[in-house]
Amino acid sequence: MGLLADNDDTPYLELKSYWHETFERIFQDFSPDEWSLEPTKTPLEGRTFQDSAKVKFVCECGNSWTSMRGVVIFWFKKIGTESRREVEIQREEDNDDAEAVRVSNKKINKYSLRFKLFGQQCRTCKDEDFKLPRWYREEVDKTLENVHHKIGEAFYDFEPRETNTSKRFGRPTQPHDANRCQACRDGLCRR
Repeated sequence: MGLLADNDDTPYLELKSYWHETFERIFQDFSPDEWSLEPTKTPLEGRTFQDSAKVKFVCECGNSWTSMRGVVIFWFKKIGTESRREVEIQREEDNDDAEAVRVSNKKINKYSLRFKLFGQQCRTCKDEDFKLPRWYREEVDKTLENVHHKIGEAFYDFEPRETNTSKRFGRPTQPHDANRCQACRDGLCRR
C-alpha cells in the first residue's frame, strides 16, 4: 500500500502499518499474553464484536463516496498456551562477583483477533466488485479501543461499559444504498 498521509483528514487502509501500530499500542496492557491481528475474508469461530465507522470508498472509475456505515467484524479466541523459561540474573550489591540465578517457567496465553472490513459497490460504473473502505485514523483508534475493551470484558475482568459509537462528522448527501452494501447483503448492517 502507499505511504501514510501527513494529513489526519485523509482516509486510508494501511493494514500493515497504522492498524498494526495502533493495535500493538492498545493491546500492550494484555502482556504477557500474546495477541495477533490479521484480516480475514471468512467468518471464524469464537466470540464476535461488530463496529461501524465513517469510511471512504474510491472506485477505479474515479468515483468516490463516504459512508457513515462502514462495517468491521472482529472474531477473537484463545488459540493456545505456551510455556516459556525465563532466566533472571541478579548481582549482589556488596559483591560484584556474586550472582543469583533464578529460573522460572511462565505460561503465556496466545490469542487470535481476526477482522473483516466490509465493502460497497460503486453506483457510477456499476462494477460488481466490492470496494474496500479507507479508514480515518480516529475511526481506527475508536474501533480498536472498542474491541480491546470487549476482549477485556471477556478475558481480563474489565468492567462492562457502553461501546463508543461516536463517528467522525459527516453530511451524507444520499441515503444508504443497502443493495450495494456488502454488510447489508450479508445481513450485518445495522440500520
